[in-house]
Parts: sequence; structure tokens; C-alpha cells
Amino acid sequence: MRTDHDDVDRFYREFGERLHDKRVQAGMSQEALGAAVGLNRTSISNIEKGRQRLLMHQLPVLAGLLSTTTEDLLPAAPAPDALGGLTGADRDAVNAIRQARGAATTAIHGVGHGSAR
Repeated sequence: MRTDHDDVDRFYREFGERLHDKRVQAGMSQEALGAAVGLNRTSISNIEKGRQRLLMHQLPVLAGLLSTTTEDLLPAAPAPDALGGLTGADRDAVNAIRQARGAATTAIHGVGHGSAR
């Protein structure tokens, strides 16, 4: 199976929108946020527009700076077809993790994953 690039692109656009909204709520400029994580203003702008991808280790730093959680910044994962070449046990493992995450969210918040914000 091939990766559905539209779903992945959509994921990064939505992440960028969430980052933008949280940054504005925090009253922080793109330049200040970028400086705090070792990026320039242009990089933050590109991330907010979904044109540049964030390095994984920067996500919790951004969340902390914006007084939010990584879960609030991350949109729902791309559709299972975006798993590309994974088959069999690997695909089953990823789906099991997603189900467990949804169950944990329900147990903690009393709502399903992806509920209204």
C-alpha cells in the first residue's frame, strides 16, 4: 500500500493551525517562539502553514512554552492507509496502539478521542 500524502499533508496543516492558535492565545510572536526552540521566525511561519515539519523532540518544548499539552497540538493521526508499506503484525501493532490511546482518552476524560474541542 502506498502512503496517502494528502492525509499526511492535512495532518501537518492542522498541526500548524493548532500551533498558531495556541501561540496567539499565549501572546507570543513567531520570532520569540522560534528563538525559544532554536528556530527562526520563517521556520515557525512555515510550520504553522504546514509547509515545514517539526522535529519530534521540539513538540513537548513547544507545548510547554505555550502552556498546553502535546495532545492539544496534535491532530488525529492520518488514516491507516497512511501507514504505507506496513503489513501484518506491524500494522496490527499500530492499530492496537491507536485503540489503546482512544481507550485511555475515554478513561481519563470520559469522552472519545476526537471529541469536540
